[in-house]
Amino acid sequence: MAKRKHAARPEWSRTLRRLMLSSRHLRTQAALAEKSGVAQSTIGRILRSQVTPQSDNLERLATAFGIPYSTFAALAEGGEWGDGAIETFQPAVTPRSVPLLSSKQAGRYAEGVYLDSLDSVIDWIELPKKRRGEHSFALRVSGESMEPDYQNGNIIYIDPDAAAIHGKDVIVRLGGERSEVVFRRLVVEGEHRYLKALNPNWPEKFVHVPADARIVGVVVGRYCDK
Repeated sequence: MAKRKHAARPEWSRTLRRLMLSSRHLRTQAALAEKSGVAQSTIGRILRSQVTPQSDNLERLATAFGIPYSTFAALAEGGEWGDGAIETFQPAVTPRSVPLLSSKQAGRYAEGVYLDSLDSVIDWIELPKKRRGEHSFALRVSGESMEPDYQNGNIIYIDPDAAAIHGKDVIVRLGGERSEVVFRRLVVEGEHRYLKALNPNWPEKFVHVPADARIVGVVVGRYCDK
């Protein structure tokens, strides 16, 4: 029997994202992929409306959420999201949930541009304790500059409203020719500020914080996947 294909409309993306946000245990692509058997890369493409979803994948995703495929399709067509539609879901976002952002998205926080709409957020992470601030978010560590304290792939929590003082681990958007978002430890010596790499073998141990750099936020915790 030939697989049915559906047009890659944003309705499928929005519906899947809302289902994920409404689930206690399936808020991340990795968790949903493991439960449904649908490849994480495929889930990501569906969420970004970059793929024409096949009915067998949609059926697997629906089953993972504990709903029939017909309900999934009806919701994508604009059906009601009342209690009768999905009885087993928890509230969409709890006070302990924070969005897992890309470094580009995090860079916008340096200008005070917080996410008015979270449609572009695919993954959510739950804080191990009460949320620190209204604009808290999570980032995935990239690279080895902060080893051994932070490993490549670790997830860290950032509070843009926390005070960036000497000794704090911070996310900084560098200005000028180095317009990038970096993760370092802040060192303050008088009127001078430096960014320190914790890895003793890192070639550029200290970086002077340029005048046009913006501190995105302070690291307030680390996600531990038990």
